[in-house]
Amino acid sequence: MKPLRTKKTALASAIAALVLAGQAHAFQPFTIKEIRADGLERLEIGTILTYLPLSVGDELNDATSRQAIRSLYGSGLFQDVQLQRDGDALVIVIKERPSITSFTIEGNEKIGGDDLKKSLKDLGLAEGELFKRELLDGVEQELRRQYYANGYYDVDIKAAVTEEEGNRVSIKIDVVEGKVTRIKDINLLGNQAFETSELLKQFALEGTHWMPFQSSDKYSKQKLVGDLEKLQSYYQDRGYLKANVSSVQVALTPEKDSIYITVNLEEGEIYKIKDRRFSGETILNEQFLNALVTTKAGDIFSRKEATDSANRIEAALSDIGYAFAEVNPVPEVEEGSKLVSLNYVVQPGKRAYVRRIGFSGNLGTNDETLRREMRQLEAAPFSKSAVERSRVRLARLPFIEDVEVDTRPVAGSDDLVDIQFKVKERPPGSVQFGVGYSGAQGFLITGSLTHTNFLGTGNRVEVSAENNSISKALSLSWTDPYFTADGISQTVSAFYRSSESVIRYSSGFNTNVLGLNLTYGIPLSEFMTLRAGFGLDETSIETFAGSSSNEILQFVIDNGTRFLNYSFRTGITYDTRNRTFFADRGSMHSLSLDLGMPGSDIEFYNLSYRGQQYVPIYKGLFLEMNGSVGLVDTYANDQEVPPYEHFFAGGPRTVRGYRDGSLGPRDTPFDNPYGGKFRTTAQNNLIIPLPIASDGKSTRLNLFFDIGQVFPQPGDFDTADLRQSAGIAFSWFTPFLGLLDLSYAFPLNEEQGDEVDRFQIRFGGGF
Repeated sequence: MKPLRTKKTALASAIAALVLAGQAHAFQPFTIKEIRADGLERLEIGTILTYLPLSVGDELNDATSRQAIRSLYGSGLFQDVQLQRDGDALVIVIKERPSITSFTIEGNEKIGGDDLKKSLKDLGLAEGELFKRELLDGVEQELRRQYYANGYYDVDIKAAVTEEEGNRVSIKIDVVEGKVTRIKDINLLGNQAFETSELLKQFALEGTHWMPFQSSDKYSKQKLVGDLEKLQSYYQDRGYLKANVSSVQVALTPEKDSIYITVNLEEGEIYKIKDRRFSGETILNEQFLNALVTTKAGDIFSRKEATDSANRIEAALSDIGYAFAEVNPVPEVEEGSKLVSLNYVVQPGKRAYVRRIGFSGNLGTNDETLRREMRQLEAAPFSKSAVERSRVRLARLPFIEDVEVDTRPVAGSDDLVDIQFKVKERPPGSVQFGVGYSGAQGFLITGSLTHTNFLGTGNRVEVSAENNSISKALSLSWTDPYFTADGISQTVSAFYRSSESVIRYSSGFNTNVLGLNLTYGIPLSEFMTLRAGFGLDETSIETFAGSSSNEILQFVIDNGTRFLNYSFRTGITYDTRNRTFFADRGSMHSLSLDLGMPGSDIEFYNLSYRGQQYVPIYKGLFLEMNGSVGLVDTYANDQEVPPYEHFFAGGPRTVRGYRDGSLGPRDTPFDNPYGGKFRTTAQNNLIIPLPIASDGKSTRLNLFFDIGQVFPQPGDFDTADLRQSAGIAFSWFTPFLGLLDLSYAFPLNEEQGDEVDRFQIRFGGGF
């Protein structure tokens, strides 16, 4: 909401004063011996004397009477002022402006809010202020202008002033907004070089079409101005330096429900670049500057290329402390030859240093937790790339939804800046608790707590418990992302699980597992981290004649029923994503190895790769590609991989549309999922803008295509066996459950025996 414009009343007041002054100088000049006032209601005589440029002993004549009336009108306190003479006494007859007892505005849903109320109060339209009719008229006209600018041409605005006792008034503005006027068609005239359909793609505004939830056909003057600027830029980026929008006609139908827009273009001719040069205080050497600039002799002129080149020079200067550097690409045109010489004028300003870094919005996070993510330091030279990297590191914290940066010059100094990071926190964890009954499992009690910002420290705590007739489990985990000051993280976890007749997807045996893990994350660079740690676990299994699968029985015969394993866990991750949740730029690649160390009862390894890539497509549309490959096997020839270490596929994390864990090898004779040693999956998500308002940082809608399978051995891989599915999915970062994923899938090549599960839900899995 822009501040409402006020009418200048000084000239009107002066004219009124001159007209009324005719009454004041209808008498002969005289010396004032007394001053009285008539018509006072709320004001005191002293208030009038404050503004009156006359006092006892002065002479009242034509000049002094005009000056007196101008001063009294100029105070804004009076509607009418007259000067009269009673003997040697000056009598000032006034009519005070009424005061406002109440001011209300109703019906303005599209224009207004707190900004409007503040603007009106600043102008004097508020309870307790003096009423000025011209100001109310100006507000009414400005409201109407803003409604017109936003496409509400059928708006009806009525202002009512009600007089009350004691020279007071109440004011009420009633607004009936009506329906927004929609665009029927946009016509372009004068375009020869490009098709109209291509040029209209540059417009945010569109004519009404059949698509539901359309908002692009709602007329807005501000949007039209922006579209015309984009249209002109489209031409200038393709060599048409003198391209211009010569005129625009906006035609409103008599019913005020439709608008037709006509844009007249003057394309001009194509200009090419003759040469380029640098002027001003360049600071950087010319060889480095040339490497930053993409405009070269012989190329068709492009304002975008010139601007981007200037921005790269500015960024390079800002990285060495010149925070307010300005580089202007000035085209020097040779009209006869249609050539342009580009002169990059460099104005670096003084080198700036950071005085103070501050944070706001971190209601649940300690200042130090955010400060340790900084790559820009206080008292150091300002670096734009370091500030941006600091912003990205904050945005990647799991309990931060968004971050904005404001760089402010320090008042009274031309070489100091303050940097303010404004963060928007998201719920730091999830709490889940459930009590129920199942015919298969009896009474169920489950609960879990995940907190990624424990006591505002950024430490992560996870606790989960489960208790029912066939399973009992307890797990604890603690992660300190800054176990050392230089960013080495430490994770300590302990777990216990006792399960009956379940591995993960049932093959007829019981398990008891007790384990402890200690893992460290070591940063190798800004984007690369090495993981290293150790684990100790003991697993025992119990089989049952007649209900355990043949594969389980054979494994027990060959390897026994109790296994103590010492594992070495390592891996390396390269991550350039701009956010941890709902990223839309960058990539992540992770290679990990879990090795059962020599001396373990079963010496096996688990090698896996996981990758994620984001590819922008068009106007908020982008592709998220996820892929994974996993291999588990023993390195002792006489041993077999434990069945509880097998890979499984199917479900929200791998191939949607198939029951969780149901794909891949089956056991005998029960035909239950048994898992395999080799797994490959890919999930491709086309992220599409939501039809409702969303910033894409807490909700996401996508169309997906999944493909994957589990194989007994790597050599059994066959593309014909890969299962495929497609569908639609919605993700929402909820306040209490964490990340909630909903999907509906259509299996594309299911075969007999596959277990289909079209609708799937997963929550809490985003941490």
